[in-house]
Amino acid sequence: MAFEDRVARRPVPWRPGPDLPLDPSGPPLPLPPVRRTPARGERRGTAVLVPPWKIRSTAALGGWVRPLAAAGLEVWIPVPPLHLERTPPGERSGEGVIGPDLARTRDVLCSAIREIRGCLAHAGEEGGQVVLVGLSLGGLVAAWAATGPERVDAAALVAPPADLSAVFRDTAIGRRYAALASRAGAPVPDGEELDRRLGWLSPIRLTPTAGRLLVTGGLHDAIALDGAAVLARGWNAPLREYARGHLTLLLACTAVRRDVAAFAADRGAGTTSSRPAARP
Repeated sequence: MAFEDRVARRPVPWRPGPDLPLDPSGPPLPLPPVRRTPARGERRGTAVLVPPWKIRSTAALGGWVRPLAAAGLEVWIPVPPLHLERTPPGERSGEGVIGPDLARTRDVLCSAIREIRGCLAHAGEEGGQVVLVGLSLGGLVAAWAATGPERVDAAALVAPPADLSAVFRDTAIGRRYAALASRAGAPVPDGEELDRRLGWLSPIRLTPTAGRLLVTGGLHDAIALDGAAVLARGWNAPLREYARGHLTLLLACTAVRRDVAAFAADRGAGTTSSRPAARP
């Protein structure tokens, strides 16, 4: 959930959406715009790198692209719905993806997940390994995709906000959205109702189908909070934690990028169920 801004926004009422869990199991959607970087040296496969929320340029992900390409993977960065060239006129990149209008959030997440599934299907046709890497909100989207029918040989989920109800309750972002909903006259509900509806946006209760899993989180993350630990615990997946906050883990942590690239290349990083100490 990176890149939240402080630009003034109009009030947004709470809209709960359908009274049932998210179900992105329909057919994969056609490929969105995709930024492609060729593998360095012999090509071993494709890495689908799902970017964080409100990204303003995919160039900011160069620190992730380079080690993955050096591991022999062609790197695809799909442009998420409502971001970059897909931003509606008059809005900012990523605006409206997450917020008190839960009906819209569900629709956007469902589209994003099915687009990533489409990317994975195409990557499988290209030959070689299929690696899925998701960052922040992209990690939540990737987690859903890692439970789908498409082949994923390895999935690395970095700082996924898997506990969205905690984000809404206990972060500055959540408090801001609550204020917007109150100003609109339709406040965000408290307690069990909020937990139930936001819990439906997480795939924790599903069984991952990816061949190998790695979940990473920041020990000082004040945005995704304990989302990485919650997901790793729910899936009994390996967890690596770093002495970083949310944005520094995503954009300024050499160690996590090195470890994810090693994991993608199947060089052993994070392949056990232990929680080794990770250096920043």
